[in-house]
Amino acid sequence: MFKKKKLKNKQLFFLLIIYTLSHIFLYTNNFYIYILNPLFWLSFLIIFYRQNLNLPKKKEIKITLTISTIFLILYLASGFILGFNKSPYNHTSINILKNLWKVILPIYGIEILRYKLIKSNKNHLKIVALITTIIIISEINFKALFLSYNITFFHYFISIIIPIIAQNILFSYLSLNSHYDIPIIIRLFKEIPTIFLPVIPYTNWFIEGSFTIIKVLITYYLLKYFIFNKKTIKPYTNLSTIIYPLTITTSILLVLFMLGLFNYQPIAILSNSMNPTFRRGDVVIYEKDENILPGDIIVFKYESQIIIHRVVSINEYYITKGDANNTVDYIKLKKKDIIGVYKFHIKYLGYPSIWLNEFFTKEN
Repeated sequence: MFKKKKLKNKQLFFLLIIYTLSHIFLYTNNFYIYILNPLFWLSFLIIFYRQNLNLPKKKEIKITLTISTIFLILYLASGFILGFNKSPYNHTSINILKNLWKVILPIYGIEILRYKLIKSNKNHLKIVALITTIIIISEINFKALFLSYNITFFHYFISIIIPIIAQNILFSYLSLNSHYDIPIIIRLFKEIPTIFLPVIPYTNWFIEGSFTIIKVLITYYLLKYFIFNKKTIKPYTNLSTIIYPLTITTSILLVLFMLGLFNYQPIAILSNSMNPTFRRGDVVIYEKDENILPGDIIVFKYESQIIIHRVVSINEYYITKGDANNTVDYIKLKKKDIIGVYKFHIKYLGYPSIWLNEFFTKEN
């Protein structure tokens, strides 16, 4: 007969359930965000902070700090390429303190609760997966999810939901094999720019989602190489069965995206005719769209060329012009020739495609 698996630390598990339910229904309530939620975690930390919690090793802390610092620098440096946006937070002294209050206590609380529950049930991967799933549910803004439609839902799914899932799988893996301080450091470093800086790098849904997934995967592999490979880890504590499929799935999705099998498609820019909107070497992401208005930037096919120019007027034909050009295009462009409408661009990402194109052109 198999021994029945039992959940340990039931009181903490029910505490997690209570927190999750309250978070789902009160996610956008300011009184909850600034008062109830921080006080909830403050009470939890006072009671449980140093109860049966092992101290982390200095090496693990140093490596995590190093990795988190590198990613923070890369993120901030990306602003010089992508541009900067105003931070959503007010940066007066009192507001910085308020934001620290609402962010730090919940981060510490949820990661210590995760650590205690996962360590108590480390022999049962299904229970660990259940704990992780509940925490993921607690971090999703269901109100925003249910109010989003079509493309907005797609953006929210790529930029918010997938990163939340990936990050929580990583944090549970770290809690299982290391210490709660490791995910706390990673989470705090993510919050630093918006809390303390008046401007943050411009990101859209695609960049936000991609950067987070890449960061999760690189962090996992680096920590696994520098820390966990030095330990004896039992098979049931190794979440590679989740991480590896996540890597493969992400890679497949990126390949399918580049092949143009989604509603959004990429194309490398070969000229400077749309300077300064975007330049040679950038990658433009465009969407298949039927509703085209004057001022839209469209992707269209003319003879054997793919051109990306702005619509300046619409009569019998679509009249287009490059932003850097002095005259309109002398092309009788019909709607059937239009491939899609510009949505955003990513700087410099198209250069490898340009170099390959030039190489094979010279070869021929």
